[in-house]
Amino acid sequence: MRKILNILLCSFVLFLAIVALININTNLEIEIKNERILVADNNIFNAVKKANENIEKYEKEKLERIEKEKKEQKKTTKVVTTSSNNSVNVNNKPTSTPKNSSIKYGTFGRLYVSNYNVALYDYNVNTNSNSDLQTIVNNKDSAAYYMTNGKLVIADHSYQGFSILADLGIGTTSTIKFKDGSTIKYKLIKKSRGVNTGPDLIDTNGNSFFKMKSDIIMYTCYKDGIMATLWVLS
Repeated sequence: MRKILNILLCSFVLFLAIVALININTNLEIEIKNERILVADNNIFNAVKKANENIEKYEKEKLERIEKEKKEQKKTTKVVTTSSNNSVNVNNKPTSTPKNSSIKYGTFGRLYVSNYNVALYDYNVNTNSNSDLQTIVNNKDSAAYYMTNGKLVIADHSYQGFSILADLGIGTTSTIKFKDGSTIKYKLIKKSRGVNTGPDLIDTNGNSFFKMKSDIIMYTCYKDGIMATLWVLS
C-alpha cells in the first residue's frame, strides 16, 4: 500500500512539473509573439513617420517653388484686383478695329497654348483707361488678364483662337513669355463646360470655378455657355 502511495505521489509531482513546463513554454511563446508585434509596430511607425516627413518635405519644396515663381511674376507686372462684377463676356462681337503690328507682349507678356498664342493685357479697374475689359478681349491679338474673386483669369473669344481650350487634354502645358525672355509654365488639371453669370463662373452643377484649386483660370465661349480650364504652376 505504501509503495502504491509513493508511486501516486511521484506521478502527481511529475504531473505538476509537466504543467509548469507547459506554462513556461506558453509564457515564452507569448513573450516572443509580443516582441514580434512590438517590432512590427515599430517598423510600421517608422515607415509612416518617414512617409509623412517625405510628404512634408515635398509640400514645403512645392510651396517654396510656387512663391519664387510668383515673386518673379510680380516683378514683371502689378496685377490689381478687379471687382467681382467684371467678368468679361466672351460671346460679344468685336467693337474695335484690330491694328496690324509685329509680335506683341501686351502688359503681361504673351500666352502660348498649343498652336494658339496671344498678347495679354491686365485690366485695372481702379485707374482711368481708354480701354475697358470687354474692349481688351474684342481686340485682335489681345486677351484679358485680370484678377477677380481671388483668382487670376485669362479670357478671349473662341473665334479668335481660344476655341483651342475645348480640345486640350489634361496635363497640357501652357507658357506665358515676357519681353525679357523669362517664362512661367502652367499645367492643365481640369476642364469643364459652364456658364458665365457675370459675377461668377460656374460649372454645369452650379459649382464656382473660383473656389476650385488653380493658379489661373482660362475660359472662352463654348456652345451655349463657356469652356473653363483650370491650371496650376508646372
